[in-house]
Amino acid sequence: METLFNDIRYAIRSLLKRPGFTMVAVITLALGIGANTALFSVLDTVLLKKLPVTDPDRLVLFNSVSNAQFTPGSHTGTNRRDPQTGLTTRSSFPYQTFVRLREQRGECSDIGAFGFLALNVNADGLADVAMAQAVSGNYYQVLGVPAFLGRTITDADDTLAASPVAVLSHRYWQKRFGGNREVVGKQINLNNVAFTIAGVAPPGF
Repeated sequence: METLFNDIRYAIRSLLKRPGFTMVAVITLALGIGANTALFSVLDTVLLKKLPVTDPDRLVLFNSVSNAQFTPGSHTGTNRRDPQTGLTTRSSFPYQTFVRLREQRGECSDIGAFGFLALNVNADGLADVAMAQAVSGNYYQVLGVPAFLGRTITDADDTLAASPVAVLSHRYWQKRFGGNREVVGKQINLNNVAFTIAGVAPPGF
């Protein structure tokens, strides 16, 4: 673990959460058109435009760098191997690492976690597939993003005892629910699990 911490190069308030994390209950739905389109949208936002968050210039991203002997197990992020050094840069971390980073965050005001996944969505008798993010309870607070409708998720939602909740992206809310402001409190089915819509994110998010 100490080696992993020494290998972290880039500080971030947002890092990929581990796959299989027990709380799949905190999720942000995005318009699902396929993995390639979703990836382009992320790159377009990160590289070409300002992120629609508070103080985007203060956001940084954690990566871990390790040799071939270090295998953290399954992950949802990306791997990049340097052919000259043989070192691998990974964008995902075990959940325990996220917890420790948050406890010992140093100069970072806070650290949040997120991971991308595809969801089978069933609502109002209609089904579709959407790209989504499973996020830590402090995700919206870290980014400084308020709800457009209802509320965002909080640390209180990020516990085993909490009922599963979802926050819809503004675009998905408009396309899937026609901009209906009565969606807050509505129940939807995500991968055969019942979720309550807690709120809608602001435009551009």
